[in-house]
Amino acid sequence: MPELQEDLQALADRRAAESTGDFDSVLTTAKTRKRRRTAGLTVIGAAAVVGAVAIVPTLRPASNTPVAESPVPTTAVVPPQVSTMPSAPKLPKAGLLGLKAAKSVTTLAGGQFVATFPDKQVRAVTFSLASASQPEKSLYTLVAKIPGDPTTPYAIRMTGEMGIAIPSFSSAGPYTLGMPKGLPAGSYRVCTLSGALLCGLVTVS
Repeated sequence: MPELQEDLQALADRRAAESTGDFDSVLTTAKTRKRRRTAGLTVIGAAAVVGAVAIVPTLRPASNTPVAESPVPTTAVVPPQVSTMPSAPKLPKAGLLGLKAAKSVTTLAGGQFVATFPDKQVRAVTFSLASASQPEKSLYTLVAKIPGDPTTPYAIRMTGEMGIAIPSFSSAGPYTLGMPKGLPAGSYRVCTLSGALLCGLVTVS
């Protein structure tokens, strides 16, 4: 609208000057108005550019806003790691060891009993003794009666790694074994230490 008003005013001035014969004055006035209008447009254009430059930074994404190809936080729940405890080693399948008390084993620790081998195989003179509730943990090594050796039978307590002198005697049985003195009452597992595994239970009370 300001431009239209200026054009109309310049036309009116021109008409008035023509009527008075002052054509140069009319031309000078028109040029002056045109320069003012051009300058005004230039100032407006510069102001628009400055405003656009000022606005551009505000259009940039915030530093904490996810952009393309950036990792997006997830709310997925990570499943807990479950650790498995190794199960106790399985005992080898054992055959039946024939056990018969020579003396009352159920009433006195230190009593004797006889072990026989149903398969009639020849075996060493040694046996293992463990609690029936923890058969994988050997408590004693039992050395059976050896003909002509008055120190037998006897029991050797297992206290970790140790050197044990074991008589090199073998037979198809039967073997006479002695229970350790002071052994607590309970049920115990007796097994062969050579040949096919044979086991049996002895009760001490």
